Amino acid sequence: MDEIKIEETNANPEVEETPVEENPQMETETPNEKTDSPEQYSEREKRYYARMKQAESIAKQARDELGRIKKTSTVVSDIDAILEVQEATRGLSAPEIAELKLRADALKVPLTEARKNENFALWQKAWKEKVEKENVPLPSTAQGNVNREKTLSEMTLDERTELFEKAGLIAKQTLPRPPRR
Repeated sequence: MDEIKIEETNANPEVEETPVEENPQMETETPNEKTDSPEQYSEREKRYYARMKQAESIAKQARDELGRIKKTSTVVSDIDAILEVQEATRGLSAPEIAELKLRADALKVPLTEARKNENFALWQKAWKEKVEKENVPLPSTAQGNVNREKTLSEMTLDERTELFEKAGLIAKQTLPRPPRR
C-alpha cells in the first residue's frame, strides 16, 4: 500500500494561524519506548507506578509468608488424623472421650498430648472411682440366691441331720457296731 501524504495549505493567507499550545501531559502519557524510568511520566502515571510497586511488594510478602507457613505446618492426611484420634481414645468411654476433647481444645494440643496430661489422668481416676461407687449393685434376689442357705425341703437327709446337730437340737447318735462273725 502506498502512503498518501496530504499537505494542508492555508487557502486564506490573510488569516494567521495561531500556534496551538501542546499539552505537556499528552506528550508524556505514552511513555518513551526507549526509557522506562518514572521520572519521565506524568503525575498520574507516577501514582499508578507507585501503586503498582506497592501491590508487587504486598504480593511478594504474601508469597513469602505462604512459603513460610507451608514449611512450618505439617500436612496431615485425613487417614493420619483418624488414626491419631483412634489411638488417643482407645479404651475410653464416651464421657472420658468428651472430657479429653474438651481438655485438648482448651489447651490447644492434640488428643494424644491431652491424654498424657497429669490432670486428665487424675480426673479419669476420680471419674472411674465415682462410676464404680455408683454402680455397686444393690442386693437382689439373684445375688442373694448364691449366698442363701438351702431350705429344709431342699436339703438331703444327711444335710438336715448335720444342721440339727450344729444347732444342738439332736445329739449325735452312734449306732452300735454289728458283731463280727
